[in-house]
Amino acid sequence: MIESALVLFRKDQSLLPVIVVIPGDPLILSWTFERIQRLLFLSRDDLSVNTEHRAGGDLTAADLLALAKEKPLFGPRRLFWVTQAEKVDGLLEKGIGQALLSAARKGNTTVVLEMGEKKASLLADIFPIFRTEPSGTLRQRQAEALSWVHILAEKKGTRLENGVAETLLRAFPEQMGQISSFLDRLSAPESGKIRTVTREDLKQHGLEDPLESVFRLFDAWEANDRRLYGQWERFIDNGQSPLSFLSLWHRQWRLYAIAREEIHSPSDVEKFATKNRIPPPVAEKIRKTARSMTRKTLREGYALLRETDLSLKSGGDPSLIMLRFLAGMSFLSPGKRERHTEKIRTGR
Repeated sequence: MIESALVLFRKDQSLLPVIVVIPGDPLILSWTFERIQRLLFLSRDDLSVNTEHRAGGDLTAADLLALAKEKPLFGPRRLFWVTQAEKVDGLLEKGIGQALLSAARKGNTTVVLEMGEKKASLLADIFPIFRTEPSGTLRQRQAEALSWVHILAEKKGTRLENGVAETLLRAFPEQMGQISSFLDRLSAPESGKIRTVTREDLKQHGLEDPLESVFRLFDAWEANDRRLYGQWERFIDNGQSPLSFLSLWHRQWRLYAIAREEIHSPSDVEKFATKNRIPPPVAEKIRKTARSMTRKTLREGYALLRETDLSLKSGGDPSLIMLRFLAGMSFLSPGKRERHTEKIRTGR
């Protein structure tokens, strides 16, 4: 079974002699390494003395077994971290995993095998496996990313006011390095004290909650207002990326699709608002827009989102790609259809 490395941050968490770590987000991987060290060593002096790194390409399974059996020279335990462990010659051969567990127990050694998910999954029946990036459904990834943001804040001696972590993730979706860099711009907490970061702190340092921009953005889109392009420019001027912008569209389009199928009464609006963590007035507005959209419109929008996502990730010019995206979305605007209907009705 592959679990999130968040499991390692639980209180009283214990470690088996051999574990597998799947590299993902570099920052989360470094936190996981530090956490494993702290679970093993009571004294900070033991951290460097009893920690050893080796590259998998330089080892055979026999080498690994021999190293695991060695007793630590200093302190009660030793940490042996193998990067690119999938390159250890013979590691996946039958019986090696159990032999490694036995050797590590005898040597008071904890062996961490850092390796890609494809090969790591072959060891799932023998060792616990932890991944170091959010995974699963969108909702699961968001929940996991929120937990990592709070761990990051704790490491910096800060506490995040309600809503701050969500704002940071909307601004920098699953980009822990950028969130870390932004928090570093805030004034450091006084020695021995925990600083509370508020939403006002974010605004004072030039970070607007993208959700506020979203309301203006989709107001402009729904009305087929040319200010839509201005909202895009403002989004980029605030330091956001095209992929962040596209992520907001994905979320909104998903809300339109759900609202169209699930909202049939006022009580459904309240359920929809609670389930998707949005204010009831916003949920009602989404309902009205979704009611004017056809399944064909939703399918065309999803197709445009997929095409734009692929184009951005393929290295095309982001400005041209996003202008083409906005033009395409403008054709799907409820406001455009209303104006077209009015023109047909009046003949003008």
